[in-house]
Amino acid sequence: MKKAIVMFSGGKDSAFALLVTLLQGFEIPAIVTFIPLSNYPWYVHRPFIEFTDLQLQLLSMPNRHVKIPLTSSERELEKLEIKRSIENLYEKIPFDYIVIGIVASDAQRTLFLDICDAIGVKLYAPFWGKDPAQHLLDVVKTGIEFILTSVNAWGLPVEFLGQVVDLNLALKIIELSKRHGFNPSFEGGEAETFVIYTPLFREKRICVEHETYVTSYFEGYAVPKKVYIC
Repeated sequence: MKKAIVMFSGGKDSAFALLVTLLQGFEIPAIVTFIPLSNYPWYVHRPFIEFTDLQLQLLSMPNRHVKIPLTSSERELEKLEIKRSIENLYEKIPFDYIVIGIVASDAQRTLFLDICDAIGVKLYAPFWGKDPAQHLLDVVKTGIEFILTSVNAWGLPVEFLGQVVDLNLALKIIELSKRHGFNPSFEGGEAETFVIYTPLFREKRICVEHETYVTSYFEGYAVPKKVYIC
């Protein structure tokens, strides 16, 4: 059986990638979460990252969770930290694939392709090049539930912060993206997400209590007050 490590941020794309990887029959020896000290990392996800432990607990995979701190706020140094940390992990836990949930980020794809080449493994990016609107719909139709934790795009209202993105809201986001020109899968940083339920969670989910901070009509973020299994 092929072994794959999954890059997991707690957002919709990495949760969907984990689900697809399991359905494809991969063995997953490690689920990797990068914990950036900077609030504005270059290559990884930051909002709600501290609550990925709850998600892994509901996935019944807490022992496979590998959390790696990233200390640098400089782009090239952050890239180097990511590369070295995965190389070190490969020495401890051999694997055949690195799985990432990217849709259109050339920078992330190039980084992880370089890492794969350096250690002699393959990259599995199941959503690469996919239509972003269809991708958003597929996430929702798969049964993954997520909230928006930040909004940073003209045309994407801050009223959506903290809301669960169901099919109706997904269709609204797609319609707004056509009108205003943002990426509906949020690959360009238009929004960040946090998964509160996937079919892998079985019967339980994550509840989020938050405060909303708004800097403009189309820019704001949710600050977690209480996040718990319910």
